[in-house]
Amino acid sequence: MEEKYTQTKEHIERKPGWSIPEAISVIFLAYGLRIVIPIDRMAWFKQISSIISPGNPVFGAIFWDSLFRGLFMLALMAFWLRVKHHLHWKELGLQSGNRRNWFWVGLRQGILLFIAVTIFSMLLIPLYPFEIKPQAVTEIFSKVSTWKQMLLIFSVVSVLAPISEELYFRGFLYPALRNRLGRMPALILANSFFGILHFDLLRFIPITLAGIWLTMLYEKTGTLYTSIIAHAVWNALMISLVFLAASYLP
Repeated sequence: MEEKYTQTKEHIERKPGWSIPEAISVIFLAYGLRIVIPIDRMAWFKQISSIISPGNPVFGAIFWDSLFRGLFMLALMAFWLRVKHHLHWKELGLQSGNRRNWFWVGLRQGILLFIAVTIFSMLLIPLYPFEIKPQAVTEIFSKVSTWKQMLLIFSVVSVLAPISEELYFRGFLYPALRNRLGRMPALILANSFFGILHFDLLRFIPITLAGIWLTMLYEKTGTLYTSIIAHAVWNALMISLVFLAASYLP
């Protein structure tokens, strides 16, 4: 039976209707099946990658891979939440919370998050005993040449990724861990997963800390909408910086 929830601190702290194994299964299946079933080698996948980006099929492959994974994560969460436990999406924090101006709060926090992560990442670079190279994905994105490709990147990086990742890491995984392990271990563990699954060892610490920031923002405002907006703004500014750098650097 679906209820009307008021997103308060008590709501975040209460026992979720799903378990840690169910939460872990989402990320395991979303990333594990990709290894078991290498769709990037299949003819149909190569074809749609070429269609989306004829001159840069690698970009097309990254786009479709990101799109499919994000939608698959949403489908898996929908199964556990709606089908198995008959719960409302509001259980994941999709309601107004204790702040009606969540959009503007998320916008400001996203800008601050982008600045903080950028500065912290730059401060870490001299501490590494080896040369820091850009991510392969960043290099591919920096070579896009059409508005169509740019819009496709923004649709995944600044829309789908923030929605699917916030729903999972902050709305689905974190409450399950918090209920069993406590707040601090859950903060560290859930956001360590968040950092690891960006597959960027050199930026693991900044990304993990950014995840903790977003989780605390969710707890403070009582709504996942705020962290979704902040995450979207952070991603949008980062990808804009990539495009800007590509335009001015030889």
